[in-house]
Amino acid sequence: WSLDKIGPICRSAEDTALVLEVPGGIDEEAGGEYRYGVMKANSELEARRVFGDERTIVVRPTYIMGPGDRTDRFTYWPVRLARGGEVLVPGRPDDPVQYIDVRDVSEWMVRLIENRSAGTFNAVGPASPTGMHAFVHGAHAAFSSPATFVAVDDYAFLTEHGVPYAIPWIMPVGNNAGSARVDNRRALAHGLTYRPLAESVRDIHDWWESGAVPEERQERMVAGERSLIAREAEILAAWHRRG
Repeated sequence: WSLDKIGPICRSAEDTALVLEVPGGIDEEAGGEYRYGVMKANSELEARRVFGDERTIVVRPTYIMGPGDRTDRFTYWPVRLARGGEVLVPGRPDDPVQYIDVRDVSEWMVRLIENRSAGTFNAVGPASPTGMHAFVHGAHAAFSSPATFVAVDDYAFLTEHGVPYAIPWIMPVGNNAGSARVDNRRALAHGLTYRPLAESVRDIHDWWESGAVPEERQERMVAGERSLIAREAEILAAWHRRG
């Protein structure tokens, strides 16, 4: 679900009703994200129509990560942090981030069914508000490689150098200002739990290095045209030159 595009609608309480249509006049890339959000919203409405509110569980997740992730978004951090060295950390220390391990979501959804729960739940982690710097330090705990974290907190500089996001961080401006402030209290009250961040990061890295991921895909992560890992040293050099 593309929270960055429809976040202003969904960051309120879980009982917010979603009725969306794809707006006209948007390009194909943005249109794909809008259509995904519309399909998610329509599926919620259809489930309620067919089964009724008392028999419907609607789960609205944030950025999902874990072993087997096909998006290679969150996976950037396990791959990058395992290397150590000078690490670009985009954003300000308290920029909020939200994410959840796919295993935590799936296990919890089974429990919801077993407990005959119903309702709408934001499947969002961590349990309490977390800033970008706390996230990076917590994720790095999965590895023994020494690292130096360089905070690049100038949004204009990041935009100029093509770093508007590094999932779970997304620049909290404009339409994205509240995309990582989704309320998870109802999910917590219904038993949502989270494994340690370092465990998730370690498991993702183990999967990435297990041979399950094609070499071409791994190469794209570290050396592709849009790879942040490939561009990181150049961006950091420009940042350091600013003094």
